[in-house]
Amino acid sequence: MALKTALNLNLATFAEHLGLSPSTVNHWSAPGSSVTPGREAQELLTVALNQATGEAKNRFWATVAAGPGEPVGAPERLDLGGQIRDGATLSMTMADEAAQLASSDEQLSYLRDELCRIAVAYVHTPLSTVVDDLRDAQKTLAAITQTAHRPRSAHEATLLSGVLCLLLAHASQNAGDQKAALQQLRSASTFANVADSDALRAWTLGSAALMLEWSSRPGEAATRAREGLQYPVSAQSHQRLLAIAARSAARAGDTPAARDALARLGDLDPAPAARDDVVHFGGLLSFPATKLTYYQGGALTLLGDYERAEHHSSTAINGYETGPLEDRSYDDEALARLDVTRARLGQGDVAGALAAAEPVLTLDPQLRIRQIDTAIGGLRADAHALAGRRHGDAAELTDRLTGYLTAARQAPRALPSASA
Repeated sequence: MALKTALNLNLATFAEHLGLSPSTVNHWSAPGSSVTPGREAQELLTVALNQATGEAKNRFWATVAAGPGEPVGAPERLDLGGQIRDGATLSMTMADEAAQLASSDEQLSYLRDELCRIAVAYVHTPLSTVVDDLRDAQKTLAAITQTAHRPRSAHEATLLSGVLCLLLAHASQNAGDQKAALQQLRSASTFANVADSDALRAWTLGSAALMLEWSSRPGEAATRAREGLQYPVSAQSHQRLLAIAARSAARAGDTPAARDALARLGDLDPAPAARDDVVHFGGLLSFPATKLTYYQGGALTLLGDYERAEHHSSTAINGYETGPLEDRSYDDEALARLDVTRARLGQGDVAGALAAAEPVLTLDPQLRIRQIDTAIGGLRADAHALAGRRHGDAAELTDRLTGYLTAARQAPRALPSASA
C-alpha cells in the first residue's frame, strides 16, 4: 500500500498504527485481491495520512501518482478523455486529503458552485444522479469541516453544510424516507443557528412545513411556515413561506388563515428585505413567479374557489411549458394539472376534469413523484363519490385514477420534487 510504504512501516506495524488486525490490512494489499478498505477503514487511513510528516506525504503522493507497478513519469495508456477524467479525479482526491495543509477557501468556493449547479438541475435530473452528486459534495465538505478553519472559512463551511442538508432533505422525502428527511432538516436547523443565518433558518422552516403538509399534518405545517416569517429575508423567501402557509391552512380547513396568507402575498413588497444566503443558490432553493402562481392555485382549489383556482393553475402550467427547459419543474406542472382537474370537478365539468388529468395519467414514470400519488388518491375519492351518483364520465375518471395508483405501487420514483 502507498501509505504503508510512505510511512516506512512493515505490515504488522502499519496495522497496529491504524488499530486494525494485520490480516485485515493484508487483504487490501494481497496480489490479485479485490478487497478494498470499508468506510471506517478509509477514515482511519485519512487520519493517518493527515498526521503524517510532510516528507511522508510527499512519498505517498509520488507513489499514488506513479500507480501500481509503474515508475514515476511512465506514460499513461489511456485515451485523451480517460486521462482528463482520471487527472481530475486524482486532483480532487489530493485536494481533499490536503485540506488541512492550506486554506480551504478554494474548496469551499468550488462546493458553493457545485451546490448551485445541483440546486438548479434538481427539478429535471433523476433522483439517483442528484443523490450521487450530493453525497460527493457531502464527503468533500465533511473532510473540510474536520480541519481547522479561519473564522471566515468556518462560517462558509457551516452555511454550505446547511444548504447541503436542505437539498438532501428534499431528496430523502422524494425517495420516501421520511425519517432521513427529518434528520436532514434537524441538521440544517443546527447549521443555521451555528452560522447565525436567518435565511437558512427561514428556508429550513419552510421545508419542514412542506414535509408536514404532505405527511397529513397541514395544521402544524401552516404554523411552522408562519414561524419563518419572523426573519428578515428576501421577498422570494417570504413569498414561499406565505404560499406554504396559505395552502397548508386551506388543506387543514382553516379558511380565515388561508385567505389571510393569500392576501398578504398580494400586499408583499417585492423588494428584498435583507441578504438571503439561500435564494442565491437558485433552482430548488428559489421561488420564481410560476411556482408562486402554482401554490396560489393549489390553495384556492382547497378553499373551493374553483374558478380562480383553475385560472391560477392553468397560468402556472403555461409558465412551465413555455419557460426555459432547465427551469421546467415537471412535478409542479403535474400537480398543477391535478389542481385543474379538482377545480373542474368542483364546477361539475367531469369531462374537462378527465382531459386535465390525462397528461398526468400518461406521464413518463421517470417524471413521477410520490406527491402525485397522494393528490391522485384524493381525486379518486372525489370522482368515486360522483360515480356513485351514476355519472358516466366520473366512473371512467375513477377507473383511470385507480389504474394509475395500481401501477404506481410498483413503479420507481426517479425524479426529485421541486415542490416537495
